[in-house]
Amino acid sequence: MAIIRGDEAKVRVKILELASKDRDRGLKVGILTVDEDKDSYPGYSVISIGSRRDSAEAAHNLFNALREFDKLAVDTIYAEAISEEYMGLAVMNRMKKAAGFNIIEV
Repeated sequence: MAIIRGDEAKVRVKILELASKDRDRGLKVGILTVDEDKDSYPGYSVISIGSRRDSAEAAHNLFNALREFDKLAVDTIYAEAISEEYMGLAVMNRMKKAAGFNIIEV
């Protein structure tokens, strides 16, 4: 798992770039995103943790989303970072641990 953090548009472009390279190598790619961006990744296993504006919802949905990726047997997950304000800090801490602190800045 890798977390992609930075400008929202650049994050989407970077995730698509990385996901495309992995898919070309025969890997099954999962993308962890928010409701506002879930349609930005056609052709991939996409799971939303909720709205970008509702960090409490994201906190509630994160572990279920990660378990769902396990069920889908994805080889790698690219996750959009969310704001670290309010509950977003807890969500990002959990995501960082799940990603082994693999964060890509764009």
